[in-house]
Amino acid sequence: MANNVVLIMAATFISVCFLTYGLFIHFSNRRAIKERFGKRKKKEEDPLLKLRRTDKKSRIKKRFIDWISSFGRFAIKEKEKEENYADISNLRMTLIRAGFRHSSAPAVYFGLRVLLAAGLPVIFMLYVLLFKKGADSFSMIIALLLAAVGYYGPVYGLRVIGKMRHDRIDRALPDVLDLLIVSMEAGLSLQASLTRVAVECERLSKELSRELQVTNAELRAGIPRDTALKNFGERTGVQSVKSLVALMIQSEKMGTSIANALRTHASFVRVQRAQKAEEIAAKMPVKIIFPTLFCIFPALFVVILGPAGISIYRTFMK
Repeated sequence: MANNVVLIMAATFISVCFLTYGLFIHFSNRRAIKERFGKRKKKEEDPLLKLRRTDKKSRIKKRFIDWISSFGRFAIKEKEKEENYADISNLRMTLIRAGFRHSSAPAVYFGLRVLLAAGLPVIFMLYVLLFKKGADSFSMIIALLLAAVGYYGPVYGLRVIGKMRHDRIDRALPDVLDLLIVSMEAGLSLQASLTRVAVECERLSKELSRELQVTNAELRAGIPRDTALKNFGERTGVQSVKSLVALMIQSEKMGTSIANALRTHASFVRVQRAQKAEEIAAKMPVKIIFPTLFCIFPALFVVILGPAGISIYRTFMK
């Protein structure tokens, strides 16, 4: 009887939780739709003004960035003295592809490497001297390892951030292409379609929305369309976006329909994404071997062979 009461109470609790969650999702979606489609009739904002406003930083953040970049300006000056302008340009493009487009981003990058390479060993040695009452050779080795981690850590972190941003752009590209196709088939020009899609796809992908806003700003500034589209592909660094840009430029030069080319490219990108997912799924049996060997099999051996080992031990001890 007591078990039935517990089951009834648990089922009631779970039902109430699911009902509350469903009501919350329902009303939040309705509120989002109302805000988007016009119960609040707000004047649409120019995406260029929004782009400028998002670049403004608070005073504390600006001071912090200036303080870090002051350590990295020496490295930039040294590279400029050595006339390694290509390295600085490549670094700036890598930072832009990772989402860091501020003018002082290279200085912040070098300053962060210097601070981490010097700060981590100092903090560790202070800890050793205050709590361990002395430093030995092992502590010195750890300090050197921390210095290496602090110096090369931002390089690896920048690669990871860039790869994650590329994956997000690649996943959102087919849906953004569908919006662009609908806009162009509705009678808008390419520039007007890019402007509209940049506003509409902000919920879908902030990275693509921002890049499209920058492309619209370049087009408004008088940059040729081919150059602006090529800059769009170079800023993202994603191969599918570069292929899209090349397709749009070629379609415009040949005089063919850009909407049909974009529809074909969108279907191709979806097929390519499905093939990547199948490739990752095919690699999983090979990747799961090592966790199975080192994490699951030892626990199974302990459960299966443990009682037998205890019995053998007791037999021999007698």
